[in-house]
Amino acid sequence: MRTAKHELVGKDVAVLSRCVGEPLSVRAFETSAGVPRQSYAYSSAQARGPDGLLIGAPAPDAEDRACVFDFAVEDGQIVAVRSDNRAGWGFGSIKNCSAVIERSVSD
Repeated sequence: MRTAKHELVGKDVAVLSRCVGEPLSVRAFETSAGVPRQSYAYSSAQARGPDGLLIGAPAPDAEDRACVFDFAVEDGQIVAVRSDNRAGWGFGSIKNCSAVIERSVSD
């Protein structure tokens, strides 16, 4: 998981749809320096499509027990990846957390 998170920094945001799937949410924000960014959020509790990629809807009920990834995007490139394992069990297990972004290592 650490390797995938590290390797994603600097990549085009389009890689997320190819190897992770649909985000749970996308929101715009500004850094403290006023730089516009977007946040793409994904959760290990999201359902998966037939191709194994995450689907954005319906939103999961168990978000509090999930591993959540937040990709900060600036000018179309991933500039930071943050993960939050909210429970350490169930949907938040390290196996489920890793499964969210494991395809990005080979992309």
